[in-house]
Amino acid sequence: MTDKTSTLMEQLKTVGTPEEIEQYLDGIRDKYPKDFSSYIKAILAEKGMSIVDMQKECGIERTYLYQIMRGEKNPGRDKIIEIAVACKMDITECQRALEIAQEGILYAKSSRDSLIIYAINKKKNIREINELLIDHQLDPLN
Repeated sequence: MTDKTSTLMEQLKTVGTPEEIEQYLDGIRDKYPKDFSSYIKAILAEKGMSIVDMQKECGIERTYLYQIMRGEKNPGRDKIIEIAVACKMDITECQRALEIAQEGILYAKSSRDSLIIYAINKKKNIREINELLIDHQLDPLN
């Protein structure tokens, strides 16, 4: 996961021929994760973390987490956010994880989502995020 999306978009703007688009596609093929578990594994590797490290941070039951990581289970939106926080993702990485899992991205016009975005930007942990949500009479991550 080396190139930023904006860099790839700039490259695509210069593609003019069928051969050039094929060359571009060859360059990205198998380079970027297409499923949630592959994306999380790539993030963990990038951040020098293990699945065990992540599990300790997020508190998701071990068996369920390993099923997610093997692609056997599809986590819900809140679990994805918990995993993102545990992996110390920034907001862009978290939004990408939600997109890949085909869950709704965090929406700045939602009070709950706004608080989660704020908390991720402030590098708060899951307990702190839940306290913040509860303080605002909103459902905690579950």
